[in-house]
Amino acid sequence: MSVGVLSRCVLVVRGGCSRWAASTTNVTQQQLFQQTDGHTPLHLQTTPPILSSVRRVYSTVPQKKPDWNRAVSDAEKIVGYPTSYLTLRSLLSDEMSNIAVHMRKLVGSSHPLLKTAKRLIYNGRTNMQTRGLIVLLISKAAGHLNPEEFEQDQPGGVSLSQRSLAEITEMIHTAHLIHKGVVNLSPTVFDGTTFQDMEFGNKIAILSGDYLLANACTGLAALRSTKVVELISTAISDFMEAEFIGERDNQGNPILNADITMNDWEEKNFLAAGSLMAKSCQATLVLAGHSEEMQSKGFEFGKQIALAWQAYSDLQPFTDLYRHPPGTSIDLTSAPVILHLQRDKSLLDIVAKAGDSMENCDFKKIHQLVMSGHGVEAAKDLCQSHAQAALNVLHEVIDPSDARTALENIINALRIY
Repeated sequence: MSVGVLSRCVLVVRGGCSRWAASTTNVTQQQLFQQTDGHTPLHLQTTPPILSSVRRVYSTVPQKKPDWNRAVSDAEKIVGYPTSYLTLRSLLSDEMSNIAVHMRKLVGSSHPLLKTAKRLIYNGRTNMQTRGLIVLLISKAAGHLNPEEFEQDQPGGVSLSQRSLAEITEMIHTAHLIHKGVVNLSPTVFDGTTFQDMEFGNKIAILSGDYLLANACTGLAALRSTKVVELISTAISDFMEAEFIGERDNQGNPILNADITMNDWEEKNFLAAGSLMAKSCQATLVLAGHSEEMQSKGFEFGKQIALAWQAYSDLQPFTDLYRHPPGTSIDLTSAPVILHLQRDKSLLDIVAKAGDSMENCDFKKIHQLVMSGHGVEAAKDLCQSHAQAALNVLHEVIDPSDARTALENIINALRIY
């Protein structure tokens, strides 16, 4: 094709795009994404033939929900502390730098530590470091009753001890995630080279997790509050207790059984996720000198938002099919699966065929069964219930403020309709 012909083609395309853009200039942003025919956004229904390929490309892009990211970003501005860097000081120490050098040897292996490290660095939608933010928001929203102990020049209206507590919360949570990546080794499961990679990865996971826990314990001692130390210490022990609830396969994956109930789900997830959140919210109110009643409300708020968070996470394989296509691994003790099992016991037959490892399950079949039943909708109701309970506690004890509004926005972002 000659340069002249190519230039004319470019002009035609530009002209077509310009006329189409002009015809849609008055379309509002709300109308722009309105689904008028159930499939195609309004602005693409008016697309000329020359841009038909754009429609095909656009249709493969997932519909994004920016509410959560916006809520977190706005909240960080309120407390004056970007929580994405809460554990950065520990992760960039000399000890962790040495561990990172050795971790490079795991590249190419399938050790879970690599996935955890990736999520910690690129934590966009995983939001693994938002627990500290909630602690900071509760601290600011509740205020400080010991003005002589409060550092007036601290940005965001949060004391240094409360900021340290938020960082400790993140370090403990991160250490727990790293330790959960330790693989049960068996020569009958892995070949020689893979066995060595997994063994080396386990050593790195244990050492790095222990290092973060040691830093957290040192930080706890520096707070000089025996009650805070007791609260956070029991939260760490709750992590361990959660690992021994229910049956598990040879890799520690939970197994679905006929006797499991939603009470079991709540107990396990409170110990595994809710305890640290609840006791951290309570601890920050202890540091601020609040009453026992106020501390109990902080505990209840942390518990409810953590359970709402867990229900939201459990729903992702069934509501975010772009990032969780059918056939990917599913937690067999997640809320939608348990709620579906209450009416359809055929799930147990699929689990039984997996043998000693739940990784052998037909997850695509399980996904189809759960999607066809009432489990997903019931789990949405569960998420709504815990989110509303958290809001009720918040409105009961916290006066209106920017920090309370930020907490409300975070809770509402967890709702799935």
